[in-house]
Amino acid sequence: MQPSISILKQSEVLEITRQSPTTLWRQVKAGTFTPPIQIGKKATGYIKDEVDAVLSARSIGMPESELKALVKKLVVQRKERANRLLETIAA
Repeated sequence: MQPSISILKQSEVLEITRQSPTTLWRQVKAGTFTPPIQIGKKATGYIKDEVDAVLSARSIGMPESELKALVKKLVVQRKERANRLLETIAA
């Protein structure tokens, strides 16, 4: 059984991180925060486990270069997890 994925709305991420929407978007564009996923025609959300991983990395003072590598890894894992789920469903 696949673990469930928890999605946070942008407002929830902003509340958790205590930053502005502009700052969050700048971090996403800089590769230091995971990008949101499309969850509806006009709705996006952030995967909670990814948000937690980035915040944990920041809490230990991870350098920006390592943080960017972590974000890239999280996005790759996101795709791999989705592909595994789709393969399971198609089987």
